[in-house]
Amino acid sequence: MTYRTALLAALASLFVPGMAAADSTLLDLGQLRYQTVHDAAERSVLAFDSEGRPLTALLRIAKGQFLPPHGAEGGLRVLTVLSGTLSWGDGNKVDPAAEHTFGPGSVIIVPAAGGEHWAAARQDDVLLQVVIVRQGKLAAEAAAQLEK
Repeated sequence: MTYRTALLAALASLFVPGMAAADSTLLDLGQLRYQTVHDAAERSVLAFDSEGRPLTALLRIAKGQFLPPHGAEGGLRVLTVLSGTLSWGDGNKVDPAAEHTFGPGSVIIVPAAGGEHWAAARQDDVLLQVVIVRQGKLAAEAAAQLEK
């Protein structure tokens, strides 16, 4: 390719839709719309499926907030702690002795049916990413850890 042809192709990519490579976009979390859930957290849905159901969301829990026991119907959930220290317990009754803490980078799997649990931000603000898996399944290595 000659220099002139390469230059014309580069210029054309600036003006012809689809010719330019797409760039990644860093989301400004402050510009997202959040709704209150469980009277103690804020959720912003980032992606929906073809039926309009949430697929990926951010969940913010402010320091000192507590989400009472609740279930997770509608699909397996993969939660990743993005920031803060999440206090977490399984079951429909709060038992502080059974509560665990998870820091940034921790990944928690919540079963598709039932899976009652509670959550709190006891030490600092917490930000979680929630991915809902409805029709897919976990990879073998992840699924094997649920069987322990």
